[in-house]
Amino acid sequence: MKARDPAPLLSDLAYERILQALFDARLPMGARLSQGELTEVTGIPVGPVRDALKVLEADGILTVHPRSGIEVIRPSTDLVRATFQFRAIIERQAARTFALTAPEAVLRGMLVQHDAAAEEFRAADPNANVSAQLSELEVEFHSPIVACLGNELVDASYRRLQLMARIIKVRAAEFPRAALVSVAEHREVLAACLRRDETAAEMAMARHLTNALNRNLGVA
Repeated sequence: MKARDPAPLLSDLAYERILQALFDARLPMGARLSQGELTEVTGIPVGPVRDALKVLEADGILTVHPRSGIEVIRPSTDLVRATFQFRAIIERQAARTFALTAPEAVLRGMLVQHDAAAEEFRAADPNANVSAQLSELEVEFHSPIVACLGNELVDASYRRLQLMARIIKVRAAEFPRAALVSVAEHREVLAACLRRDETAAEMAMARHLTNALNRNLGVA
C-alpha cells in the first residue's frame, strides 16, 4: 500500500494563506496588522502563525515590530527596479545555459504553449483582465529556464523574486494587447534557444526583462 503524503505543517499552511490573502488584496499592502488579525484571516492558531511570520520576514514580505504590529511590504519603484535588476543577473546567464542544454522537444513544446496562449489573448475581450493567465505563462516560461542552472542558491533566491513579482502586480491589470507583447518576447528567447544561439537568447531575455520593468513602472 502506498504511504499517504504527510499533512502539511500548520505553519506552512499559515504561510500560504497569508500570502494568498495578500495576493487577493484581502490584506492591504503597506498595512500594519496584528497577530490576532492574521489568525482570523488564516483560521490557524497563533503559534503556527508566529512561525509563518518568521519565514515571511526572512522572505522580505513583512517586518515584525515588537509590541507595535506587523508591517506588510509596500510595492514601490525601488522594489520594482531591485527585483528586475536581480532577475536580470540570474536570467541572462540562465538563458545562455538553456539555449545550450534544453532538449529540442521541450523548446518546441514551449513554443506550442505560447502559440495557444497568443490565440487565447487575441480572442479575449480587449478590456479583459488576463493577469492570471499571463502570470501562469510567465511562471511556466521563466521557471524552467532558471532551473536549468541546477543551482540551489539561485533557486532559493529566485523563489523570493517570484514572490516579489507577484507583490508588485497585486493591483495591476494585464490586458490582452500587452499580454501579446510578452508572448512575442518569450517566443524570441525560445527561437534563439532553438537555434542554439546563446548570445541571442541572452540578449532577448535582457530585452524582455527591461521591457517588463518599464511596463511595471508605467513608462512603456
